[in-house]
Amino acid sequence: MMFSTLNRYLIKRVIKGLLLAFLVVTSIIMLVDFVEATRNIGADENIGSGTVFLMTLLKAPKLIEQTIPFVVLFGVMGTLYSLNRRSELIVLRASGLSAWRFLSPAIIVAAILGVMWALAFNPLASSAMNAHDNMVERLTGGAASAKDGNIWLREGSDVSQTVIFAETSDILSRKLFNATFYIFEINADGTAVFERRLDAKEAELVTQGYWQLRDVIENAAGEIPQRQTAVSLPTVITVEDIRDTTGNNSLPPFWDIPETIKKTERAGFSTVGLRMQLNKLLCLPIMLVAMTIIAAGVSMNLTREGGTLRLLIIGGVLGFAVYFADNVVSAFGEAAALSVILAVWAIPLFVMFFGISYLAHIEDG
Repeated sequence: MMFSTLNRYLIKRVIKGLLLAFLVVTSIIMLVDFVEATRNIGADENIGSGTVFLMTLLKAPKLIEQTIPFVVLFGVMGTLYSLNRRSELIVLRASGLSAWRFLSPAIIVAAILGVMWALAFNPLASSAMNAHDNMVERLTGGAASAKDGNIWLREGSDVSQTVIFAETSDILSRKLFNATFYIFEINADGTAVFERRLDAKEAELVTQGYWQLRDVIENAAGEIPQRQTAVSLPTVITVEDIRDTTGNNSLPPFWDIPETIKKTERAGFSTVGLRMQLNKLLCLPIMLVAMTIIAAGVSMNLTREGGTLRLLIIGGVLGFAVYFADNVVSAFGEAAALSVILAVWAIPLFVMFFGISYLAHIEDG
């Protein structure tokens, strides 16, 4: 019963520390983004501060996702420092409890947070980001989308491939302007053979599944060019695909990534980025556990030495070092210089096992 009560107490303290760190990090992120949005959007479009703040709220979850490891790092460090300042760690150690005994609740909470973020909060963050983008497009009248150029889209199946180029687009009206459709047939040996080219002044995604091309010049292999008023083409491209190509490069939510990978592979595109994102979300619990162990290693080492500032500096430096190393290795993975599994999982697993070894050395000598 004593252990159950102790676990509940430590879990509450850890959650409280994580919430405090989350509020601090969230406040900083939202303040910076609010100032940036006010300067870039509010001034140009005469949008009120209340609307800009709402846009900041919608964008914040996606930005916070990148800082979750630091939330866990500083949250656990703050919790352990608070326990140490009130001499609770000393009492726990004096009662014969090992470091693993009172660190296990923090590790469990971090792992659960990683799972919950990947399964639930990541989709919510993606939905909020989509709502943010839709609001920006509505308030700016689609001006941002219309200014984007050199738009490339691609789709295909086992029998055909279509490559689409457009000079500009308007997401709100779902239109591409000065668009060119290159259509290829896939032979039995898998090679692509040019079939025809369609140059359209305007291409509108009229329904889910069809392009409506207007003022079209059709060039087929070995034939004279023909002008047509309108041409309809089936497609699997969606408005979200166009939005992604025109500057919103946000990745799909966790549950949609496997299906998106299949669609991207059928279209002939590389799926490295999508597989990296999927593995990063799967690896998130390991990364958060690794950050928890870093916080524990620093805090345990300074339990008797004191020095809050030193604690924060050492923990912050180690956390940023891990974050930097993870980004560097991930860049090699995105460039296909390393396998996706190695690029995503290597640093979190190395840090976790190294931290466990370090804590075991402190605890057992």
